[in-house]
Amino acid sequence: MSTQLDTIQKPAKKATERNWQRPHYDVSENEDAFNVRVSLPGVNRDGVDISLEDDTLTVVGTRIQDVPEAWRPLRREIHEGDYRLCLRLNVSVNEANIQAKVENGILELSLPKADEVKPRKIQIS
Repeated sequence: MSTQLDTIQKPAKKATERNWQRPHYDVSENEDAFNVRVSLPGVNRDGVDISLEDDTLTVVGTRIQDVPEAWRPLRREIHEGDYRLCLRLNVSVNEANIQAKVENGILELSLPKADEVKPRKIQIS
């Protein structure tokens, strides 16, 4: 099975750019839609921005750092930085019916296939 959604690799970042991290994600497909699950730990609903432009789906998740003002960590494993995922859609989707929800740090997207790419059953006469 070949995938219809490809991760877009971005060039190395410049020193002035944000500290982006590529989140983990899963893609599944059924006859009506592609379903994408993106892991965005530390990101709430208001911190997610989703756009679709030129067949590229972009998900940006902004983490809100909620630490006390006098916080001085002795060890740091929770890295600062936001999430960015770009997926190229190699198939037409019905943009008007895309659905998204965030729950427990997981973004779930449903990308309905356009009618022209859905499988059709042809009846024999």
